[in-house]
Amino acid sequence: MKANTQLGEMHDRLNDFHRQHSMEGLGDALLMYVEDPLKPRDEHGGFRVNPILLLLAIVFALVFGTFLFFSMVQS
Repeated sequence: MKANTQLGEMHDRLNDFHRQHSMEGLGDALLMYVEDPLKPRDEHGGFRVNPILLLLAIVFALVFGTFLFFSMVQS
Protein backbone atom coordinates (compact mmCIF):
# COMPACT_ATOMS: atom_id res chain seq x y z
CA MET A 1 0.00 0.00 0.00
CA LYS A 2 2.89 2.36 0.72
CA ALA A 3 4.21 2.16 -2.86
CA ASN A 4 0.83 3.25 -4.23
CA THR A 5 0.77 6.20 -1.82
CA GLN A 6 4.24 7.30 -2.92
CA LEU A 7 3.28 6.90 -6.56
CA GLY A 8 0.21 9.07 -6.03
CA GLU A 9 2.27 11.74 -4.27
CA MET A 10 4.84 11.75 -7.08
CA HIS A 11 2.06 12.08 -9.64
CA ASP A 12 0.55 15.02 -7.75
CA ARG A 13 3.93 16.74 -7.40
CA LEU A 14 4.65 16.27 -11.10
CA ASN A 15 1.28 17.77 -12.00
CA ASP A 16 1.93 20.73 -9.68
CA PHE A 17 5.36 21.28 -11.26
CA HIS A 18 3.93 21.27 -14.78
CA ARG A 19 1.15 23.62 -13.76
CA GLN A 20 3.67 26.10 -12.32
CA HIS A 21 6.03 25.88 -15.30
CA SER A 22 3.47 25.72 -18.09
CA MET A 23 5.02 28.61 -20.04
CA GLU A 24 8.35 26.84 -20.50
CA GLY A 25 8.15 24.80 -23.67
CA LEU A 26 10.26 21.99 -25.02
CA GLY A 27 11.97 24.32 -27.49
CA ASP A 28 13.01 26.72 -24.73
CA ALA A 29 14.44 23.89 -22.65
CA LEU A 30 16.34 22.52 -25.64
CA LEU A 31 17.66 25.97 -26.48
CA MET A 32 18.86 26.43 -22.90
CA TYR A 33 20.65 23.06 -23.07
CA VAL A 34 22.41 23.86 -26.37
CA GLU A 35 23.48 27.45 -25.66
CA ASP A 36 26.96 28.35 -24.45
CA PRO A 37 27.00 28.18 -20.62
CA LEU A 38 29.63 30.90 -20.22
CA LYS A 39 28.36 33.45 -22.73
CA PRO A 40 24.92 32.52 -24.14
CA ARG A 41 24.58 35.65 -26.32
CA ASP A 42 27.13 37.46 -28.46
CA GLU A 43 27.67 41.22 -28.69
CA HIS A 44 24.72 41.67 -31.06
CA GLY A 45 22.33 39.57 -28.96
CA GLY A 46 22.63 36.52 -31.19
CA PHE A 47 22.59 32.93 -30.04
CA ARG A 48 25.89 31.17 -29.29
CA VAL A 49 26.14 27.37 -29.48
CA ASN A 50 27.97 25.39 -26.80
CA PRO A 51 31.49 24.83 -28.23
CA ILE A 52 31.72 21.28 -26.86
CA LEU A 53 28.48 20.28 -28.58
CA LEU A 54 29.65 21.95 -31.77
CA LEU A 55 32.95 20.05 -31.64
CA LEU A 56 31.13 16.76 -31.02
CA ALA A 57 28.82 17.41 -33.98
CA ILE A 58 31.79 18.13 -36.27
CA VAL A 59 33.64 14.99 -35.14
CA PHE A 60 30.49 12.92 -35.62
CA ALA A 61 30.00 14.34 -39.13
CA LEU A 62 33.62 13.55 -40.04
CA VAL A 63 33.36 9.99 -38.71
CA PHE A 64 30.05 9.45 -40.49
CA GLY A 65 31.44 10.89 -43.73
CA THR A 66 34.51 8.65 -43.50
CA PHE A 67 32.28 5.64 -42.90
CA LEU A 68 30.13 6.49 -45.90
CA PHE A 69 33.14 7.09 -48.11
CA PHE A 70 34.79 3.76 -47.33
CA SER A 71 31.55 1.81 -47.43
CA MET A 72 30.64 3.19 -50.87
CA VAL A 73 34.12 2.77 -52.40
CA GLN A 74 34.42 -0.99 -51.95
CA SER A 75 36.37 -2.89 -54.60
